[in-house]
Amino acid sequence: MDRKSSPHTIKPFANFVALRYTVAMNRFTVKFAFLQGFYWVSSCFVYAFAERFLTAYGFGVQQVGFVMASANAAALLLQPLLADLADRPRGPSLRSEVCACVAAAIACAVGLLFADRPLPLIAVLFGALSTMSLTVQPMLNAVGFHYIDRGETLDYSLARGIASGAFALWCYAAGFLAEWRTDSLLWAYILASLGLLTVTLNFAPGKTVSAAQKATGAVALLKKHPYLLPFLCGTVLTFTTHNFINAYMLSIMSCVGAGTHEMSVAIALAAVMEIPTMAGFSRLTRRFRLETLLLCSFVAFAVKHLLLLLPLYGGAGVWAIYLSQGVQLLGYALFIPAASFFLNERMDETDKVKGQMLITECISLSCILGQLGGGYSIAGIGVPLTMLVGCGLSVVGLALAASAVRKKTLPKA
Repeated sequence: MDRKSSPHTIKPFANFVALRYTVAMNRFTVKFAFLQGFYWVSSCFVYAFAERFLTAYGFGVQQVGFVMASANAAALLLQPLLADLADRPRGPSLRSEVCACVAAAIACAVGLLFADRPLPLIAVLFGALSTMSLTVQPMLNAVGFHYIDRGETLDYSLARGIASGAFALWCYAAGFLAEWRTDSLLWAYILASLGLLTVTLNFAPGKTVSAAQKATGAVALLKKHPYLLPFLCGTVLTFTTHNFINAYMLSIMSCVGAGTHEMSVAIALAAVMEIPTMAGFSRLTRRFRLETLLLCSFVAFAVKHLLLLLPLYGGAGVWAIYLSQGVQLLGYALFIPAASFFLNERMDETDKVKGQMLITECISLSCILGQLGGGYSIAGIGVPLTMLVGCGLSVVGLALAASAVRKKTLPKA
């Protein structure tokens, strides 16, 4: 490197990269990345290993579906209640609500460790733990958007991408832990939840809404934004299949002769594919409308679900499942930040938390349909035919979302 031009070429470029990294990874982004990271590492137990944990203690596939669907039903009722309270001027803060939910989930995990483990007790404790974990997610999104709306430099999508990376690494490691000792998943959940509790206490905001403002009810909110209804219905149908796959990935793997290790690899692969899209989401929004990105995510979901028919009907091996999981790059990875930004931009200040709850409510409803319906459907007609029905739901969900965009019912971003 004797050329005099090299330092002049390399140094400005290095300074530029360092500047962009410093701006993106300021203290707000770092803290939010820890907040999301601890949440997704802990929730791996609920989202990815529920079937593995419960079947290890004698639950059948239908019972697993019932427990998880009950947890989502409880979250479906609890989420709007907490959102409404948080949006009220004299209601509890996001910080106190998140801490209360996380503390309750930790108590349930401890109960699972030291209980005598009759099936009804395990079902109640695991269901309550899952309810608390599911309820926390939209409140954490609202924490990030609170700082963004306040004008702080917080890269939401980058922090969320880092959390997906943490989720991917932990899913892969948890696959080995689950084969070694199932209880180790509980200990990991407790440690990650304690980390989430610590970050929440130091980062989540207190009350910010003026006493002169009045929050809008959920029904009135939908009437105020009628363009949301077809979009939300499409979300429910598409995520019904998405959540069925997540809940019963072990059953899908068994159809191609694979097991827990391959399941953890597939889940980790999907999470890894989220990282580049989420980390670069801010760049995408400068080139594409939010509606375009959302519609692209629905197309990717449909493609992902259709690809799973290859191993179930076409005789393809586990590689086809991995290929399907790779489409997460343009499906879930696009949908989550795009939907969050879409709703945050269109909600009044008093409805910010409730706006984030709308998507989570739809996903919770789809979890009930995918987990409970999927469990009974697997027992009744088997995995392949259940997946075929799920593909049909995804196509209808895509049609609803496309119809909403085509009719220009979604305003410009």
